[in-house]
Amino acid sequence: MKKLPNGGTPAAQEIGERLGKLLKIMRLKNYQFSEKFGISNASLARYKSGDRLPEPQLLLDLCKARVNINWLLTGEGTTQITQDFDGWMKEKLEQRMKVVDSKTGLIQSPTIDYTRTITLPIVGEISAGPREDVIDCRSLGETIEVPRTLAPGNDTNYIAFRVNGHSMEPNILHEDIVIIKQSIDWDNANGKVCAVRATDGVTLKKVVLDPANSRIILQPFNMDYDVQIIDPDQGLELFLIGNLSLQMRLFKID
Repeated sequence: MKKLPNGGTPAAQEIGERLGKLLKIMRLKNYQFSEKFGISNASLARYKSGDRLPEPQLLLDLCKARVNINWLLTGEGTTQITQDFDGWMKEKLEQRMKVVDSKTGLIQSPTIDYTRTITLPIVGEISAGPREDVIDCRSLGETIEVPRTLAPGNDTNYIAFRVNGHSMEPNILHEDIVIIKQSIDWDNANGKVCAVRATDGVTLKKVVLDPANSRIILQPFNMDYDVQIIDPDQGLELFLIGNLSLQMRLFKID
C-alpha cells in the first residue's frame, strides 16, 4: 500500500479530510470534539492529517451520535444515519401533534393515516445555494403524494419543490422534495428553514431575524457555503414564500 510522506496512506488521508468536514458540520472546534468523544487533541490531529486511522472506540461513539461511519470511511452515502421513512414521518408528526388519553392522562403516539392523502405538483427546483430563479418543472407533470395528517388544511397552502444544491446538507440533500407551507409572517419564520425570494432569485435557507440591525440572515447548514445577509443598503426586496412543512427523500429501486 502506498505510503505518504507523513507515514499515512491515501485512504487514511481521505478519512482525515472527511473527519475535518464532520467537525465543521457539527460546528465543533478541535478541543470540543476531543472532549465530546473522549480523545486527546494529539490523536485528533493525527486522525485529521491521515497519519493514523480512527480507533474502533471513536467509530463506535460516532455511530452512537448518528454519524454514518460508512460515509466517514468510504465517502459513500450521507454524513448522518437516516431513519426509515415511516419512522421519520412518525417523529415529525409527534413533534407537531400530541394526543392525550382522557382516561390515563398519558400522551399517545399518533398514527399516520395513509388512506387519506393529497397530491401536490412539483412546481420547480429551488436553489439550496446562491439565490437563483426557480427552474420551472410543471411541464414534466411530476407529483408527490403525502398523507393528509402531515399536510393539514387547504391543499393550496402547500407548494412542492425539488431541491437543487448542497448548501442545506446534511439535513436536506440535493434532489430531496420539500413541501413549503405558504406564509408571509416573518416573525413565525425566525429560526426555521424557509423558501425566500429576493429581487435576484429564490433560495432555501434557515431564516434568522436581526431586527436590531434591520437585517435578515439566511443561513446554510453546510459550512462550505456562505451565510447570506440581506440589509436595506443592498436595495433588495425580500419576500417570504413560506416555511418548510415536510421533507421527503425518494429512493430509486432497480
